[in-house]
Amino acid sequence: MAGNNLSPRQKMIGMMYLVLTALLALNVSKQVLDAFSKINNGIVKTTKNFSLKNDDVYNEFNLAAETNPTKAGPWKDKAFSVKTKSDSLVNMIQSLKFSLVMLAEDKVTLEGENLDKDGNPQPIKEISFENLTASQQNKNIINIKKKKDRLSSGNFLVKQPNGQMLVDNLESFRDYSLSLINDELLSKSISETMSYEVEKVDVGAKESDQTWLERNFFDMPLVAAVTLLSKVQTDIRNTESDVINYLKQEIDAGSIKFTSADAIQIATSNYVFLGDSFKADVFLAAKDTTQNPLIFVGDYEADEDGNLKMVGDYDSIPVVSGRGKYTVKPKSEGYKKWGGLISMKTEAGTKLYPFNGEYQVARTNLVVSPTKMNVFYILASHPLKEGALGNPIDVSVPGVPKDKLSVSCDNGIVRKVRGGWEVFPKKPGKSKISVSAEIDGKRRNMGSLEYRVMRTPKPEPKFLGSSNNKIKKSKLTSSNAKVYADLADFVFDIKYKITGFSVDVNQRGEIVTRYAKGNRVTPEMKALFEDLPIGSPIYFNNISCKGPDGAPKTLPSIKLTVN
Repeated sequence: MAGNNLSPRQKMIGMMYLVLTALLALNVSKQVLDAFSKINNGIVKTTKNFSLKNDDVYNEFNLAAETNPTKAGPWKDKAFSVKTKSDSLVNMIQSLKFSLVMLAEDKVTLEGENLDKDGNPQPIKEISFENLTASQQNKNIINIKKKKDRLSSGNFLVKQPNGQMLVDNLESFRDYSLSLINDELLSKSISETMSYEVEKVDVGAKESDQTWLERNFFDMPLVAAVTLLSKVQTDIRNTESDVINYLKQEIDAGSIKFTSADAIQIATSNYVFLGDSFKADVFLAAKDTTQNPLIFVGDYEADEDGNLKMVGDYDSIPVVSGRGKYTVKPKSEGYKKWGGLISMKTEAGTKLYPFNGEYQVARTNLVVSPTKMNVFYILASHPLKEGALGNPIDVSVPGVPKDKLSVSCDNGIVRKVRGGWEVFPKKPGKSKISVSAEIDGKRRNMGSLEYRVMRTPKPEPKFLGSSNNKIKKSKLTSSNAKVYADLADFVFDIKYKITGFSVDVNQRGEIVTRYAKGNRVTPEMKALFEDLPIGSPIYFNNISCKGPDGAPKTLPSIKLTVN
């Protein structure tokens, strides 16, 4: 297989991913459906990256054909025939995605198209895919509203001939690709990736035959169906990459000089979630099938004569069929650099070939963005004081680690805490949270969200030991008799401090009032309570308190009956 091919293991991972997305589609919670939109955006970017890498290979075919048309010309023609078929098939699927969303919603929003005065893309209506410009046809579909729609994908792709036409073209492309290669491992990988057979599935207590279309698109949420079609586009570009790299390799098969070999590392994915493993294949683009190289992973350096050698702590990795199998489980987020040396025996002696790579580690995040309850509370009078209570927020940008993000607020202070941020708004009204990210060494604005800012609600005053507005005299006169403020069913665990209250009782026909600072019953109040008969009412009035925001609050009165 060519140097920048994906491994059979990655193909299996891709198939497992496809099954996983189908299973996840059965759960139609808002969070999962929103996650599909993010997954689809990531897949579309991957497909575009595949296409760009494939274009580099086609340029190499052009150069090879110019240099040696007799030798490279036939292979170039085969490669570009694959390009023609794959481009046509990817465009066909793009048309199906556009038509499916237009059918379900009567409108389609394309990334970067039909912008309003604020630069936000607006949906387009009453237009067919064929009437779009070539640039518009290649745009990503965003802002799908009817994510939960389970009928449209089945009607459009299963009940109508659109889906079967897609399967026929996919199988035709697969069969044509297989006809161009003579590599058992690569053929098996392509066949597994592009398999669209009828399979038996459990339906209740019995098994039933289901087509690939039924398994993937019948009763499938709209956003999941679009995501699955995007995944098929990636499979096509993946297969295209496999085939053209195989054909490029065949140009010089048997004549490549080993002394021109380069060390290659191919990662299953350069984006790794914390807790998963980063995996990669390491090999020489031109290998000697009679021997396996030694592969060392770690730091290396060159001496004064330019000779390479490993330094510090390093490891060797297992090699299978010329490919080193590297696996490591990262323990922290961020960009991770890795590399090493490949040692190979040649006729000129042992040669060392350096290789280097980079991957990104990020946490798995499920971000829920409320649309009607986006509220911050003023929770602290001194935000910078240690232990001050703030509004926690979780900010994530797909593909960007959190240590590259900056968060600011136009009405308050944002403080970085472990695992996220806390917002300390200054005054009631509105507060805008703005996010920027450092990408490729440059700071980019990633957008903003507006929140309402409110003071914390008033708590309910209570007397310790009372129940159903009744209180025993022993509770009234105990050493810990006090009034306290209770804020039940609030999202934050905040404490309110009673700053004062008064007590009114009827003593022999006259209202007697006593005052207290703080929350404790005073000795004078206890003396009043001692003389009260069973059934006497007690009124706790003028109750005041302060919360963490420092603002005084007046609470309603409490009426208790002595029992």
